[in-house]
Amino acid sequence: MSRNAATHRGSDRSGGIRWGRFTVLCTLGAVGMGVIGGGIASGQLPMNFAVSGQSFIGTFGAVDGDGITVYPRAVDTAAGSRPSIAVKVDSARLSDVCLSTVARGLPLIGDVTMFARVPGTGLTAETLVVDVASVNGSVDVNDVRLGVDASATGEVQGSATAAAMVGASHASATSSEIIALTATHASLTNLSVSAEAGDHSC
Repeated sequence: MSRNAATHRGSDRSGGIRWGRFTVLCTLGAVGMGVIGGGIASGQLPMNFAVSGQSFIGTFGAVDGDGITVYPRAVDTAAGSRPSIAVKVDSARLSDVCLSTVARGLPLIGDVTMFARVPGTGLTAETLVVDVASVNGSVDVNDVRLGVDASATGEVQGSATAAAMVGASHASATSSEIIALTATHASLTNLSVSAEAGDHSC
């Protein structure tokens, strides 16, 4: 083997990201952008994160919603049943959105974090349902009703569950641990999807 070839291989081992890792990360980002950006942003696909049991971390600059119902329930995931707070919003407008999740222990790479970001006021959704483990932020609400029978709204069947209903709300500087997220329709402007080596968060 020539000295130049040995030197080249040595530099691959000493670099921050090997060429194999670089290729996989670029492929993850490109596939994510093509599928999520091309499908959801054009309205061809519902917005749906499969319930794997691994959470997304979400941060939002502001969330405006109309027709909101909040109630506790259990969500069946691949990792087992998890308690959650279900938040159903008939119409939602979100700004400065960041979602992140970590795939751990991938062969040859280790941990990889996927980010999905929508800057500004570029995300709207209809019949948005988010199951969260926790939510933090400041909220301004109108037309609040507490203690509503959730089964009467058609949201929960077979159990006596109290719900809170809100006519409209505005939340700022909000963060949440998201178990699952679905929407009948979503529109995203300037969506970007990327992957980074390591364990990171929004």
